Amino acid sequence: MNKSHKFDRLILILLGFACLFQACQPSAQVNLTATPIITQEASQDPTSTPIASPTSIQSPTETPTLPVEISDEDIKNSLTESLIEGVAWHVIIENEGGERLFEHNPAELFHPASTIKLPVALVVLKILEERGDSIEKIQSYGIGRSWAELLSAMIVKSEEAATESLEFFTRGDNRLRNYLDVWGLKQTTFDPRLSTAEDLLLSLKLVNNQEVLSEDFNNFLLDLMSEYTENDETLLGVLSAELPGCKFYNKRGTLTNPMVVADMGILKCPEQTWYLVIAGTPLEGSSVKYEDIQAAIENLGKTFAPYTQAKPES
Repeated sequence: MNKSHKFDRLILILLGFACLFQACQPSAQVNLTATPIITQEASQDPTSTPIASPTSIQSPTETPTLPVEISDEDIKNSLTESLIEGVAWHVIIENEGGERLFEHNPAELFHPASTIKLPVALVVLKILEERGDSIEKIQSYGIGRSWAELLSAMIVKSEEAATESLEFFTRGDNRLRNYLDVWGLKQTTFDPRLSTAEDLLLSLKLVNNQEVLSEDFNNFLLDLMSEYTENDETLLGVLSAELPGCKFYNKRGTLTNPMVVADMGILKCPEQTWYLVIAGTPLEGSSVKYEDIQAAIENLGKTFAPYTQAKPES
């Protein structure tokens, strides 16, 4: 027998032993160490029960994030720390219920920059409303431009030319002064432009509570205050990014000489509404720059934002 035949015979013998060994295995025996395989078809069958691999690692159950407790004292201290030195600050943070969370020089006069344009807008709209004008009508006539265009230019773009035209209009028969006095904004003046955080806060309340305008005119003004413009994410605008579930209606103001950086607005959240007024101007001899005041205001906004979502202390 040559070597080739011997090799073929050896292969046949080995195959026979392999078959004999497989046939001798108990049919009921189960390999307990084997990892079950779930086919794609089985995994898609809604009636099938997936079998987890003994070697698989289960992902830990995620714990929902709960609102943390932040005491009023803690937030006040944090807000105070955000107000940098070398700046005259004028600040009020108050909720719709009249509870004042924080204040700094609330009754001190200062140059409010363009935040003073909100009281002007209130007076303009009040005069037009008393004339019997409608929102549709103020879109079609005015002084050079329609009243709606002038108001948009003043509130949204802070255009000074539009402000001068509207302010001149309200001064007729001393209506600007008379309305502000009746509404309680007695510290707000225009020769020179001065106001207080208290007066500016009151102007926000007049809008939010619809105390002096009809619903149509009040909503028109709120729409202007919420209209997006370039750099709206700066100053207190950081609240919109920090609190996407809230709506922020604001009027900001900046001035170079004297330097003033200001912002104020109504923050409407599902749980509560807040009023915020803040303005800063460098003290005499201070080396503080515009960017420093802007950063401080933004820091205050970011510091305050978590408080609106905090769990009330029991």
